[in-house]
Amino acid sequence: HIGTDTLQKPSDVYKGDGRMKIKKMIQFILFTAVIFSLTGCGKSYEKKIEEKYGIEIETDDKDDLKKVDTYFSKLPKGFIEELKKYDDYDNRTIKIVLKKSYDEQTRVKYDISTGDCWYIDSSQDLEDQISYCVIQSVIFNMVNRKDRDGLLLKWNDFNPEDYKYGDDDKYAEYFYGNSSKENAYFIDPKPLQSAGDDATTIFILLMKSDYDLDDLFKNSPKIRDKAKYLCEEIERAFETVDETAYWNRYFTETK
Repeated sequence: HIGTDTLQKPSDVYKGDGRMKIKKMIQFILFTAVIFSLTGCGKSYEKKIEEKYGIEIETDDKDDLKKVDTYFSKLPKGFIEELKKYDDYDNRTIKIVLKKSYDEQTRVKYDISTGDCWYIDSSQDLEDQISYCVIQSVIFNMVNRKDRDGLLLKWNDFNPEDYKYGDDDKYAEYFYGNSSKENAYFIDPKPLQSAGDDATTIFILLMKSDYDLDDLFKNSPKIRDKAKYLCEEIERAFETVDETAYWNRYFTETK
């Protein structure tokens, strides 16, 4: 004879199974949370980009993040980290503030000890605006770091004889479209203002993913020579840059 007090009621069995299911569910949720935290799956896209490229981003438009990610993926590995360093300052940052505004032009604010801040009008071509900021920080880096030995010291060798920046009327004949392409030294009138504007305009074109410069460089060798020299100067100044840099793709041995 078996006493009925040793037997479980059907309802008790179901309750036991329910407790086991809940326990397993809790364990699964905790396990998933750990995986998310370890792999970064729970991080925002913005945070992932910041950690991936070593930058800080401030934006109200999440769609801009994809464009930033695409652009930075083209830069040489380690280039941004090297761009941030100045002599004894190794904790500098590059912060990108993206705002759709026509009230304030894209600009770069520099601080040798803390870092560069790129204020970008994302209502304009974002790729061009980022390129502008990149080359501005590159120029500032090359001018101010102790081991850079100057910037574009031979730049005037690639301009017309006795050329001086700032005289638009006198030298307008030398920009692309106002003269024969073979004798063009400048892309458009803006580079006539300063060597910095000249180099910036060329770099922006070099970084454009939807524009092919092969014909321009073929027909305007003087502009090509100037662009090639700019690439060589950046490679000279940064250890992370070599012939595989995206902006250098027009000057590889196969070109």
